[in-house]
Parts: sequence; structure tokens; C-alpha cells
Amino acid sequence: MKNNNIKYVIIIVVIVLIFASIFLLLKSLTKNKTSDNFLKNYEVNEYITTYISDEDMAKIYLNDYIHIMFSDVERAYNLLNEEYRNKRFGNIDNFSNYVKSLNYSSFSLSKYYVRDENGYRYFGVYDNNNNYFIFETDGVMQYTVYLDETTVEIW
Repeated sequence: MKNNNIKYVIIIVVIVLIFASIFLLLKSLTKNKTSDNFLKNYEVNEYITTYISDEDMAKIYLNDYIHIMFSDVERAYNLLNEEYRNKRFGNIDNFSNYVKSLNYSSFSLSKYYVRDENGYRYFGVYDNNNNYFIFETDGVMQYTVYLDETTVEIW
């Protein structure tokens, strides 16, 4: 009879511990939902800074320029460095023919490098079709483009 009583006591203690654990867990979840740590009300003009790697920036510049090249050739032409643009293409028609000659079925970043020079940051980008782009940046999404290093002296 004592063994049965001990079993019942153990079962009751285990059940109480389970219910207490469930109660505490539910209480902590409810508390977190209403706390400032779970859901923050942002003020007007409040922002969160985000780190973007050089590789991600290279992808962003490449994708942006490729999109511009095939949707607005004139804008893409104007994004070329002026000296480079005049020496390499001369006019927008030559550039337009160059764009038409590209294999644009798919573009993705193959490799890249970053170089800081003369107050600019340069992203040298090769795509999967072995096309080469150099983005001379002086701010986020403020860039001019070169399509080679030899037509004009860059650095």
C-alpha cells in the first residue's frame, strides 16, 4: 500500500510541475508580447542602420546598371564617365549597338574587387558572361561607369 501511495504522490508532483512549467512559459510569452523588446513603436524619421558588405554593393551596382542598360539606354550612356564615353563610343548609337551585342539572358556577379583611390571607391565587377564593369562611386548609388581600364586612365 505504501508503494501505491508513493507512486500517487510522485505522479501528483510531476503533474503539478508540468502545469507550473506550462503556466510560467505562457506567462513569459505573454509578457514578451507586450514588452518594448518584442514590438517597438518607431517614431517618425527613426531608422535602423544596416551593414551591407562590399560583395552585396557590387551586386547592387551591377544589377542596377544592367537594368538601366536594357531599359533606358540613354540613361546608361549618361552614367558612363564622360571622358570614357566620348573616347570609347563617341555617340549613343555606338553604345546602343554595344548593348544590343551583349548576352543579356542572365547576369550575375562572378567576381569583384574594391579599390579606394583619390577619394573614390571603385568596384571592379565581372559578371558571369565575363563582361567587366568599373563603378566609380562617391556615395551610395552615386556612380559613373567604365567598361574597361585601358580606354582612359582611371587611377
